[in-house]
Amino acid sequence: MKIYDLASPFLNLYEPSKDYYENYFNEYPDIYNYYFEHHCYKKENKLEHALITHPKMVQQMQWITQKFISLTPQITQAYEKRFPIKFTKDTYIFVGLGGSNAYTYLSMDPHVAFCVEKFEPDENGLHVIIAHEFGHATHHLFTTYHGIEAKDIQWSSPFTWLLQEGVATYLSTLVVNVDQDIYFAYKRDPEWLTFCEDNKASIVTAFLQDLQQKTFAEIFKEWFSINGGQTFGYSRIGYYIAYVLVQHLVANESIEHAMLYWGHADFEERMLELIHNIL
Repeated sequence: MKIYDLASPFLNLYEPSKDYYENYFNEYPDIYNYYFEHHCYKKENKLEHALITHPKMVQQMQWITQKFISLTPQITQAYEKRFPIKFTKDTYIFVGLGGSNAYTYLSMDPHVAFCVEKFEPDENGLHVIIAHEFGHATHHLFTTYHGIEAKDIQWSSPFTWLLQEGVATYLSTLVVNVDQDIYFAYKRDPEWLTFCEDNKASIVTAFLQDLQQKTFAEIFKEWFSINGGQTFGYSRIGYYIAYVLVQHLVANESIEHAMLYWGHADFEERMLELIHNIL
């Protein structure tokens, strides 16, 4: 696995102009074509905003870039030591326009990308987001190692999203030791976690209702996207449900059992039963 620092060349010679950004994007077409297609919509509007905000963030983004470079090998080595996997695909660190903060992509042996403009200069938070994204990669590689193929997984299902995010969050707790709320927010946000813990039954009940009444796209936005949170006033609460579900699976079996759970032929039925069990 190689780590490609695409951010530093951009930041070291930074100019707040549209041409400067477009030339940068054009230098790495494979990275940015995928980014703008899947993780950053309304490019022109976001570029206008970046031209205002980024000049004040250059030093911060430089610091964050160096932290990603130094912390990533610590996380990958910890996962490779614990599980029968090997990270072979590359990691990209770059400046985006405020879309997704990080993502894995392209395969069950995925590339990993981090967008430095989306993060605060908090080392614990950066440590956790690296662990979370490589937790997804670990989950995929471990799945493949045990003979489960991508075509056998229902990627557009909310039950799959729950398992994915629950496993990635749980795995991050195994390789990074920070306050519990940081595993969900990638920064300090105890209010979010306290709300979830105090209102678990109401949250799970509302999620079950949405499974019956909403489209998958609506469920994703409300429960898994930073742009959701209309029901309770807090976004990404699906991550809390996901973590509790995986905790339940680990308590009854093991994290390895949880990681392979989507291999069951009746996976969605099992997940629905689990959701009812954590009420």
